[in-house]
Amino acid sequence: MSQTVRLFLRLAFCCALLALLAEPAWALPIFARRYETSCTTCHVVIPKLNAFGTAFRNNGYRIPVDDAALVKTKDVPLGADEWKKLWPKAVWPGAIPGMPPVAVRVMTDVNFRPSTAVNVNFDFPNGIAGYFAGSAGESFSFFGSVFLQGATNAIFLDRAYGQFKLFKETSGQNWLTIKLGRIDTRAEPFSSTNRKTTSQNFNVGDFRATGGGFAFRDHDAGIELWGAATGPDDHGGFEYAAGVVQGTAGRPENNNYKDFYWTASYKFGGLGVVGSRMRETANPNSPQGYTETAFTIGTFSYVGRSLPTLTGVTEDRFRRHGVKVDAWLGKLNVFGTAVLGTDELLGASPRTVDSSAFMGEADYQLLPWVMPVFRFEKTNFSDGRRATNLAIPAVNFLVRANVRVLAEGRFYNRIGTDVSGRTGLNEGLIRLDFLF
Repeated sequence: MSQTVRLFLRLAFCCALLALLAEPAWALPIFARRYETSCTTCHVVIPKLNAFGTAFRNNGYRIPVDDAALVKTKDVPLGADEWKKLWPKAVWPGAIPGMPPVAVRVMTDVNFRPSTAVNVNFDFPNGIAGYFAGSAGESFSFFGSVFLQGATNAIFLDRAYGQFKLFKETSGQNWLTIKLGRIDTRAEPFSSTNRKTTSQNFNVGDFRATGGGFAFRDHDAGIELWGAATGPDDHGGFEYAAGVVQGTAGRPENNNYKDFYWTASYKFGGLGVVGSRMRETANPNSPQGYTETAFTIGTFSYVGRSLPTLTGVTEDRFRRHGVKVDAWLGKLNVFGTAVLGTDELLGASPRTVDSSAFMGEADYQLLPWVMPVFRFEKTNFSDGRRATNLAIPAVNFLVRANVRVLAEGRFYNRIGTDVSGRTGLNEGLIRLDFLF
């Protein structure tokens, strides 16, 4: 029996075993508790957002229309509403969530690597993430997460930011919000935190042309201006963002240059990007989740400098530019992106490294709780030392609304090694992922 066949048999067995043993976490995460609704209101599966979840996020973590009427756990006011009339001779009243806005996510993995000395590894847990998020009053919202890496027991701050909506709330519009803190930039083609349903990160957000160099997935200290507005026909709409970050992946600044980026996209059809301008047609408590027919096209750019961990290289001046598309056809989602990059490495041996990364993925809700996924990625570098093709078949099972079992395979066609020193060994993974 071949190693590949044995790999798939082990994947199938462990997937079935975890599905049988999985128990629901009785308390649901932050927003499910606040609105007393299912996780599938905003997510296709953990953690991928559907159109309703995207509109909720673009509205500062509020349901686009009639949010106050749908909140089950009311905010605690910090001052009387009449104080607004006295401003600036009185402090503008605010609010805080009525219950602690926290949630916990636990990821437990079984890794299969048939070509290595150790074929099976229990990564129990792979990691534990703590989240704090919510809205406070009419114009302020916040988000943060802390991650404990299971293998190393290292704790690190992943994100922590606040954001202010700068114009009076209008249904279907959020023209300008300022976001400040440790942020996940909207220049990332497809977010690793609210879009991917595999354990493998998107190559377009994760590749680095140099050791210690830039990747879109890095969460960084900075300021971002972003906005969104539903289209004039009450469908789709425009989103944009521009920002400045330190370019050090959250570490203290090490040079006198800041990184800059921008992104813009337009969605045709489907739910408005900030919800509709009228009462929502989506049922927040629908057992089927939200589906739509829509097409989005966008572009993005990032320019920066870094001090890479390469001998003889004093500075990396880099640029990234790309386009992305995202099509929803009911229960089928097909999306992809292409990124072109240039890194000018200064130092004893100045040289230029050109890079390209392409990614395409399709996923389909076979049942409301079953979603197969297939992704193909290709990454190239002009120095000729690293080139990777990667195929990822996977299937997600929602054992409960907040409990996911993931079975994933990774099949490489890699020339040489990547910047992490990994070679092209096929591997598989079973993950139990739950939130409470």
